[in-house]
Amino acid sequence: MTLTAEDIEKNFNKLRSLCEKLGDRSEGALNLVDSLGERLALCPASGRKDFHNSFPGGLVDHSLRVLGNAMIYAKTFGWNIPRESLVISCLFHDLGKVGDHVNDYYVPAEDWKAKKYDELYSYNQKIQHMSVPHRSVFLCSHYGLSLTQDETLAILLNDGWVIEENKQYCLKEPILAHIVMTADYVATMQEKGAFE
Repeated sequence: MTLTAEDIEKNFNKLRSLCEKLGDRSEGALNLVDSLGERLALCPASGRKDFHNSFPGGLVDHSLRVLGNAMIYAKTFGWNIPRESLVISCLFHDLGKVGDHVNDYYVPAEDWKAKKYDELYSYNQKIQHMSVPHRSVFLCSHYGLSLTQDETLAILLNDGWVIEENKQYCLKEPILAHIVMTADYVATMQEKGAFE
């Protein structure tokens, strides 16, 4: 799958529109989105063909799908989660894949890597090592988007219990973290065509 330039722009505008409706946190969210701008709009969600949304615009497309799944999930179970917490946690759960405030996280893969490993993008070795969830929280803070405790944990734990550092939270996580984690997993499987 790939996205047209029009699809990328439409998705970015939808993300930006959602940020305009975050009450007193709209200013920080819009500062983040506008500052990252084209880097955010064009960022892939992964670097390998066999992963998910490894194409320009893939990250925003994925994040919007995660939000859609999270809204359905929370509504289905009747969980009363503040809408802005769902929006912030879902839209920015993988924000660290953009990179830091200056450098991209993904760079075009060298030809031999692309051929051997089906990599379209490689990790930029020139930026400070940091996990994607930790960089996501850093970027929110850097651009003035304050996160609640539950939102912070939802972003930090979105990769689930397969990550060793997350295991200590298993069955102790806030419901928002569980929603984002599950919505992210389902979105990834949808993007990989697992439900077709």
